[in-house]
Amino acid sequence: MRHLLLTAATVTVLAACTSDTEAPTATLQRSAAGAHAGHGAANGKALTASQNQGVAKARNATARFHDRAAATAAGYTTQYPAGCATTNTAAGAQGFHFLNTELVDATVDLLNPELVMYEPRPDGSLQLVGVDYIVPLELSAEPPTLLGVPFMRNEPLGVWALHIWAWRPNPSGMFAAWNPSVSCEFADRVTL
Repeated sequence: MRHLLLTAATVTVLAACTSDTEAPTATLQRSAAGAHAGHGAANGKALTASQNQGVAKARNATARFHDRAAATAAGYTTQYPAGCATTNTAAGAQGFHFLNTELVDATVDLLNPELVMYEPRPDGSLQLVGVDYIVPLELSAEPPTLLGVPFMRNEPLGVWALHIWAWRPNPSGMFAAWNPSVSCEFADRVTL
């Protein structure tokens, strides 16, 4: 039964993606920005000791993914969503997301994020900036939590989602949806 649910969830998640490799449309970008609005906004609160430990564990578990080939070998092969996710506003960007479809289910595992996020660099390479955890909306009526932080509902993609900016400081907060320190400026230089 779990296999059937996982397969249905994976199909649902992948169906939310576009099949082309173009960057998301302005409409999708605005919709996604709205869906993420306010989540993890800078509120002056420092991370708890438990959250700091959790972020350190996430960094440790994903350090090998600085090498994009290592992420690909580990199953992070599907762009989700397609293209470099940006708001085209001061809120910033998220970069390219690569999904490991085998990890998409109703559970959340700090050491195994469903997605890894990369910023395109001027030389066409990709730099790891963070990780993203998702649970399909159809598999959870309530938002999951991780490190005491509730996931936000992302209607355009049909998932609950939570970012951890483990590899790029984020002035909007460790768990914010968008990072003003991340840019998609050089996305057209990346060959995927």
